[in-house]
Amino acid sequence: MPQPKGVFCIEGEWDHDLTKRRTVLPTLDMLERLGSLRHIHRSAVTRDQLRYHLEKWLTARYAAYQVGFFALHGSPRHMWLSRSHSTSLDEVAGWIPGRWHGKRIYIGGCSVLRGSDSYLTDFLYETGASLVCGFTKQVDWIESAAFEMVILDRLVNSGRVDSAEQLASSARWAPLASHLGFRVVYANGSSVKIPKMRTGGSTVSA
Repeated sequence: MPQPKGVFCIEGEWDHDLTKRRTVLPTLDMLERLGSLRHIHRSAVTRDQLRYHLEKWLTARYAAYQVGFFALHGSPRHMWLSRSHSTSLDEVAGWIPGRWHGKRIYIGGCSVLRGSDSYLTDFLYETGASLVCGFTKQVDWIESAAFEMVILDRLVNSGRVDSAEQLASSARWAPLASHLGFRVVYANGSSVKIPKMRTGGSTVSA
């Protein structure tokens, strides 16, 4: 029986208070226990640590881990690894020009995908990734965790490049996707923001 495909997750520091234990590991562990995927999880709180783990991911040993998951705080076009360390999407692209060929990137940080279509398309062109998806708004931890379970499963296991868009646009998931400001940008330049759904004549508000 073939092994499930993989997610390579890099998680930043969520809380300055080190007694707090917030992490995406339970989500990844549940998906792995269900047989949906395999995962590698590493922490990074500085740009040097992030770059080190990205270089490791790109070695042949981890070729089956085609989905990259960045779990961290965010702001438009930036990923925050800790309170005092951040990096921009274009800085990351400069580290790995063309080396994410065909990979699917999910960024679980608030508002990171609140950028122009051209900026995000340039990011994909520079990295070689087939798509990037994530949020354009501030998101609630529990709501986004529920959503990313199904998105990660779809990104890993569907052969269709638009599989995450299809799921997020479905009647079941579109209201939550819209509420979270979910967005998908493809390497061909197309960009999809999930619209508000109309159900039974009423609008589901964000």
